[in-house]
Amino acid sequence: MKNTIYAIVIVACLLVAVVVFVKTRSGGSSGGIDSISDTEQYWVKCRACNATYEMSQKEYYRELSERTQAGGAMAMNITPPLTCRKCSKNTLFRAEKCPNCNEIFFTGEVKNDFSDRCPKCKHSKTDDSRKARLAEQGRQ
Repeated sequence: MKNTIYAIVIVACLLVAVVVFVKTRSGGSSGGIDSISDTEQYWVKCRACNATYEMSQKEYYRELSERTQAGGAMAMNITPPLTCRKCSKNTLFRAEKCPNCNEIFFTGEVKNDFSDRCPKCKHSKTDDSRKARLAEQGRQ
């Protein structure tokens, strides 16, 4: 009787493992770059010609994937530059747009500060949310 119960538990565990494997394996349209929406945009900026423009997340990650496969940059754990549409140099990186003054800048441009600190107007969304959270804690 004990052996029958053990066999039933083992078979049930194997069935659950197969279902989990089938549901979570990558491939098809269930994940990857193709599952990213075309509507979400990233700001990018060229270090050579200072050109700034938006590109879709899907396009950004597709180009990044092609670049990392070609150059092996992931082995060095760095984000490789993309090719700029304006000057055709491999000096294009992801950037941020300041919600306060609309300056396009590279993340971490202001040294020893929040990574989203604008070099022009010194606004930081992270700093604002931190101050708001501290003010809220002070009221309690």
